[in-house]
Formats: sequence, structure tokens, C-alpha cells
Amino acid sequence: MRRRVARIILNLTVELTAGGRLMRAVSQDVTPFGMFVRMQTPLPVGTVVELAMSTGGVRLSTVATVVHALDEEEGRQLGRKPGVGVVFRDALRDQADLDFQTELIRLIEANPQINPVTDELRIVVADPQTRLLERLSTTLGNAGFAVYTATNGMEALGAALSRDPDVVVAERDMPVMDGLRLLEEMGRHPDLARVPVVLMSENATDLVRLQAMQLGASEVLPKPFTALELILRARRLARGGRRDGEQVLLRGAVAQLGLPSLLTMLEQERKTGVLRLTLDDTVAWLSFVDGRLVRARASDKRDDSRSTLMRVLSWTTGHFELSAGGAEGDAELDDTVTHLLLEHARVTDENRGRA
Repeated sequence: MRRRVARIILNLTVELTAGGRLMRAVSQDVTPFGMFVRMQTPLPVGTVVELAMSTGGVRLSTVATVVHALDEEEGRQLGRKPGVGVVFRDALRDQADLDFQTELIRLIEANPQINPVTDELRIVVADPQTRLLERLSTTLGNAGFAVYTATNGMEALGAALSRDPDVVVAERDMPVMDGLRLLEEMGRHPDLARVPVVLMSENATDLVRLQAMQLGASEVLPKPFTALELILRARRLARGGRRDGEQVLLRGAVAQLGLPSLLTMLEQERKTGVLRLTLDDTVAWLSFVDGRLVRARASDKRDDSRSTLMRVLSWTTGHFELSAGGAEGDAELDDTVTHLLLEHARVTDENRGRA
């Protein structure tokens, strides 16, 4: 898991030497550990270069490796010039490396952009393919996101718990914990249940999409996709989540908790909000105000609240999602949850007796 360092726009004239060939270019943005250099014909990823700059009449140089190449078409999609991203070598091998990095840090700190941006959007990206992960991390970082990466669902869950992201992008098929299980685990944490999740999949069938949506995914993104498409989706969901007053507080599978236990918990914790339940093609909405169950509606019938609730309480499978807000309106149920559960048990026994 790695956080991308914030990049500072800094136009420096630099020289790159690779394979005996000298190339002059201009940087586009810079960190203490690397930079993006504008080049009409990008060098291949993995190329080792000597990178030099002149400042105050002194030529300084260090060794770097090309880790990202952006061609003209990709650059057009991202609103950037073509070029390469280079990372300086990890260890400072000699005085030249030290002098180069010291001067670069001085130039960065002297730049007015060094003041942090407080509304930076945070994103967790999880995919077992490290090459794709690096590309997505670079693309989203260049688009203004603070990026945290993970190679499996367990790492992604840890990153989400510690980083409070605005959006999560995760591959459906991952080791240790897959994307669907990640959705389930996030739904159990009140702080994470509200976070929008984009699930990526090479096999985005209708069944896969339905499973993901039932578990709380905001979108399913079929692979392959363009970098611009991911940026637009992630930015829209992240900003929408910050504005949303009806945040998701909890979500999960009915079979894991059971409706009686779930309703009792909401009553005891005096929750206010709407509990959305889905079973096959039917959706039900149960409204709570200060722990009181006041209304019940379902998509398949226009029954009164009590009749609807008696039907829904028989559901033993399906999925639930509790959202804050949206519970306004007249109360149609006056009894406690305990009383309603006892009534449902009595009606169930009577129906069995008739059978």
C-alpha cells in the first residue's frame, strides 16, 4: 500500500541522457522523489536515465528510472502533454545525488503551491495486477486525487479504515478477500458504509452487476476502460458522497444478521433513517424515527404499513442498507419493534396451523 506524494507544478529545464543520447525537456510537475517530464516521444518504461538540471549557474545530476509513459492520445484524454514519469533511485549513492535532491527540495519549498489543498479527494484503488495498479495510481494522482493502493481486499479494507477515503475502486476478483467480500466488510463499518465503491470486472455480467449493487456498490465498471472514464466516475462519486445528506450508515446481508435482530438494534440505538431491503426483484423501505418504526412500503404492492411489514418480516435472505435522513412523514405504526415482532410470530403460527 502506497500513498502518492502531492505533486507541485514546477517548470524546470532538464536534460535526460539514455544510451548515449542527450535529450532536453521541461518538467511538468515535481516531487522530492521524482518528476514528470514533457516529451513528444516518451521513453520506454524501465529506461534508466541520467537527469540533470542547472540552477544558479551550477549543473546538478542524478540517476532516475522511467516508471510511466504517457503518449499523445493518453495525454489528450487526461488534459496533459505527453511525456514520462521518472523516479529517482532510492539510495543517495554520492554527493551528486545529495546535491541534486537538496536543491530540488529547496525549489519545491520555495514554490507557493506547497501550501496543502484541504479539499483533496482521497481514493483507495485495489487490484492484484501491479502494472495496472501503478497506471491507475499515476493517472488518478495526476488528476488531483490522493491515492492509496492495495493488491487485495484485506489491504484495501485496512487502507479504507485508516485513510477515510471519499471513494474506493476495487477489482472484483482479488486474492485473500475479493471485491464482493470487501463490499460486505465495508458495510459493517458505519464509517465505511457511506463510502461509494466502484467495482471493476472483466466479467461484468448482469448477475455480477446485481450481486455488486445488492452489496452496496455504486457502479460496476467493465474492463477494459479508459483512464478518463475512471477519473470522471471517481470524481463524481467522491464529490457526490461529500454532499450527500442521506449517508449510508450500515449495509449487509439479511441472512447474516436476521431482520428481528436488525430491527431491534435500530430501536435500541434510537436510529433515524430508512432501512432499504431487497429480495429478488422486490424492494421494501422501513422508516425509523428515534428508534421507532413508523412506516413500511414495498415496490410490489400498495398495502398498508402493517401488512407490508408482516410480509417483509418473513424474509430470511436478501440485502439491507440503512441510510440517514429521508424518514419524514406521518407515522403509520405506533407499536414498539418488540410488539410488532411478537405479532408477526403469532400470525406466522396461525398461518401454519391453517395449513
